[in-house]
Amino acid sequence: MNAALLIPLLLGTVGILQAGLNRNMSNDLGLTTTALFGNLITLLASTILLIAIKTTPESFPSFFQLKSSITNFKWWYIVPGIFGFLFVIGLPWGIYKIGAVKVTVGLIAAQMIAGVLWDLYVEKIPVNTMKILGILSAGLSVTLITLAK
Repeated sequence: MNAALLIPLLLGTVGILQAGLNRNMSNDLGLTTTALFGNLITLLASTILLIAIKTTPESFPSFFQLKSSITNFKWWYIVPGIFGFLFVIGLPWGIYKIGAVKVTVGLIAAQMIAGVLWDLYVEKIPVNTMKILGILSAGLSVTLITLAK
């Protein structure tokens, strides 16, 4: 088995745990303070990673290596950070409003659709019958879970 297949499973678990913990923290701190605190921790962890990569680049895969300086900055580089912020704010809010299961199933269905579109238009990976059936199954899951009381 390809160990890389464990990455989405790990990230899915971490994403729900993060959102649930952020939702609980927001009961004490408020969602805005919770997001700020979480993103400060992200900044600290990213800074430590950057220092580690600069110090011992041979210890990290090439994908993690520094490739160019900030002088090659493009305006759209801010978009993923904004998306990350929306993710950190939106998931706990969604869990508060409709619960973790409904948020998760809706999130997965939306990610499947967005993933197929990304693969099709950006990566040039064609859509096939199995992908369409997977999206339809996810849509059915959203419908069934949404109708559940």
